[in-house]
Amino acid sequence: MDIKLLLVEDDLLLGEALNEALCRKGYRTRLVTSGAEALSACCDEYFDLVLQDVRLPDADGLDILHEILTARPGCHALVMTGQATVEMAVRAMKMGAFDFITKPFPVDVLLMKLERLLEFRCLEKQLADLTGASDLRARIITRSPAMRGVLDTVAVAAASEASILLLGESGTGKDLLAEAIHAMSSRSGGPLVRVNCAAIPETLIESELFGVEKGAYTGADRSRPGYLETACGGTLFLDEVGELSPAVQAKLLRVLGERRSARVGSSAYLELDFRLICATNRDLGAMMAANEFRQDLYYRINVISLHIPPLRERREDIPLLLAHFIERFAKDRSSQISLTPGALESLVLLPWPGNVRELSNLVEQLSLFYPAQQILRRHIPSVVSGDRHLGTIFEKISVGMPLKEAVAEFERRYIERVLESTGGRKSRAAEILSLSRKSLWEKLREDLPAESPRV
Repeated sequence: MDIKLLLVEDDLLLGEALNEALCRKGYRTRLVTSGAEALSACCDEYFDLVLQDVRLPDADGLDILHEILTARPGCHALVMTGQATVEMAVRAMKMGAFDFITKPFPVDVLLMKLERLLEFRCLEKQLADLTGASDLRARIITRSPAMRGVLDTVAVAAASEASILLLGESGTGKDLLAEAIHAMSSRSGGPLVRVNCAAIPETLIESELFGVEKGAYTGADRSRPGYLETACGGTLFLDEVGELSPAVQAKLLRVLGERRSARVGSSAYLELDFRLICATNRDLGAMMAANEFRQDLYYRINVISLHIPPLRERREDIPLLLAHFIERFAKDRSSQISLTPGALESLVLLPWPGNVRELSNLVEQLSLFYPAQQILRRHIPSVVSGDRHLGTIFEKISVGMPLKEAVAEFERRYIERVLESTGGRKSRAAEILSLSRKSLWEKLREDLPAESPRV
């Protein structure tokens, strides 16, 4: 590993200890203890990463970081702080910091965060090299490992002409991903035609897709093109493709095979040239088994498939998304809401069945009712706040238990809840809990039942 890292830490003893640990892991580090030294170091040489303390003797650490990232846009940063606040975290991430870590912290947690940062940096470089689309990060707000494979595939898929099927729950951002694929493709100069198949009545879907000739039926007083014609030279995005009727599925299959179509009421065929992207939140495999979706059409639209993970599997994106939506829904900067640490923690741990769309709607609602206010946990609507989940944590803690036993029971059930939210991924759970992986393993081992004696 040949990674140059600038370590900016005002506590010399801590800085030297971190420097030694980083060097053992193969980082080439330079330790400085002030803002002036940090700026001077960046003028002297290029650094891949900056590990930046917020508190410096001569300046605000975030102001220094802003100057570094402005001067070195290819650099990536991780922020260290002894007094983490939501405002500080949002400010750091807005100026380009990848993540922050609260002091005191185990060294292996820091190394894990740096490893994730390096993986993200590598992915970002691959995307830029493959497609020239270095602005993908601005289009899709994420730093989640769960999205890593998705974005990696997007870079390759966008450069091809293959049909793409986007799978995932409602509200995960399939439409945004379709837009990014179109923008990164050779067809970006052509139209992106979006069709919500679930929103068009079954009696109209055929004429809307394939167009209609004047006089084809009562009320057809003029000829008009369908979405397939309109998408020529560009991309056709069929959202909720699982809602198409069997008759329309059959006609679409024929069009995809022949690459030509006739309008309803006409025998003249038109040549079609478009890139197809489909999306659905339904289980097409189960639909095929029930004869509700054609198997041959499925293989036509599913040359490349991408599964968009739900928000509960990419919780590290929630603070970034919150910052984005808070800025988006504020009338101006002075009217922006802010979140207390308790409110942020509550939102990060929720299951979000409506995914990013639900999160966006909540921030819009809070911005409307509490402009320029600090949002507390009690401001979050009960339908969203997940009090029922806290109830399940407390349900086995009864009044009368010794405090030590009650705390141990709460800790055990809270760890179970966090593991459930991460899908059993212990490294991610350890990060949420601010524990080292070793500490988490030890706590889990304490809760295992003792082995029965052998006979």
